[in-house]
Amino acid sequence: MPASKVFFIAIAAGIVFIVIGIASSVYSNVPVDVPLDNTIGPGTVDVITPDMNVGSTASISVSGNTFHFEIKDPDGQVIESRSGNSTFNYDLTAQKAGQHRITINNTGTSDLTIAGHAQTKSSPFGLVGALMLVVTGIITIGLGLRFRRH
Repeated sequence: MPASKVFFIAIAAGIVFIVIGIASSVYSNVPVDVPLDNTIGPGTVDVITPDMNVGSTASISVSGNTFHFEIKDPDGQVIESRSGNSTFNYDLTAQKAGQHRITINNTGTSDLTIAGHAQTKSSPFGLVGALMLVVTGIITIGLGLRFRRH
């Protein structure tokens, strides 16, 4: 393959990597709405940990036999705690930014059904991956520059 083609291909690939990496890094800090739908068996626990901004919302509905439901804010303070219910609905609006902890313990003898959604951001690893794409793009462009014609 001629050096000029390698040059243009490497430059184009590097630019694509950089653009995708920058877009992903911006998106990693934007809360997105994710479903919380699940079924948990008797004697098991489900822990949901959305990373929420102030004002982000979560809506959760639990139905089944009996269960213990608890929500804690990022500082570990209990926001809501219920036990012995057969159905429960809760709408949360985050007052503090950070990782909230929603724990549902099935204390009954039949399956629990969990439904709802929460606005959550990606983990810090999501940002690291996006930044690695930017670095890969820079390296690819650097390698491509070695093939340009003088």
